[in-house]
Amino acid sequence: MHNHVTGLDHVVIAVRDLAAAAAVWTRLGFAVTPKGVHPEWGTANHCVMFGQDYIELLAAEGEGSVAERIRAFTASREGMIGLAFASDDGAASVEALRRAGLEVPEPRSLSRRLEAPGQPVLMFSEVPLPLDAAAGLPTRLVSHITAERERNPAWLDHGNGAIGVAAVTAVVGDPGATVAGWDRLFGPHAATPTDNTVTVHTGRGLIFLTTPDDLTQLHPEADLDEPPPPPALVALALQVVDTARAAAVLTAAGIAFSRDAEGTIRIAPAQASGVFLELMGG
Repeated sequence: MHNHVTGLDHVVIAVRDLAAAAAVWTRLGFAVTPKGVHPEWGTANHCVMFGQDYIELLAAEGEGSVAERIRAFTASREGMIGLAFASDDGAASVEALRRAGLEVPEPRSLSRRLEAPGQPVLMFSEVPLPLDAAAGLPTRLVSHITAERERNPAWLDHGNGAIGVAAVTAVVGDPGATVAGWDRLFGPHAATPTDNTVTVHTGRGLIFLTTPDDLTQLHPEADLDEPPPPPALVALALQVVDTARAAAVLTAAGIAFSRDAEGTIRIAPAQASGVFLELMGG
């Protein structure tokens, strides 16, 4: 662990219609949390929770700078808009990152009020990170103040057997030029360059960075009709307990997918809120 950062905490997917997105991910075989509202941001979400990380489906429903950023993003497309990394001590992370030469603000509070009877308000501390720390991708550090309330067993029971985030892939202009920034965040040698790809070891979950032209080297079927300009997050790999079980769920739901020789399932962005989705065995 470096800078009190313990790894990937969650992936943020910006969507236009929150209820529609929840229906999409439910059909994919995921359990979806009750709707949550962020008064400080003017946004609302549903989450797909795993044991140590999660996916956040985020939509603009009110006023605020974050809501405006979501609206600007979804004006052209839906998809992954940012990453959050977990910190075991937000204030200590800020001090360490400043010593490493990164300009980061003081941690600020964020709440999520769940719109379901008997559900508690969830509290977080979050710190936006500078773009040069993470290859130009929007990222932030999150400390979970009410962590014990966030893992309702029912929220972790996914029909498709998903158990966590394995990796996220981003396209950037020059992957090799991002190494120094990642190393400042996660520690020396956290980022490993190989040919035209960089692999970032966050402590929990991997980040792959590649050029748009080399994307299909990592994801053979990710031939996006209109790939977003770099930097952009484009592919999400999740671990499942059994790819055959996941395939059966998708087939029953009438969702088109492909499988490779190792059983990895690939789902097109049009069926996963703009995300090229892979389900892979352990």
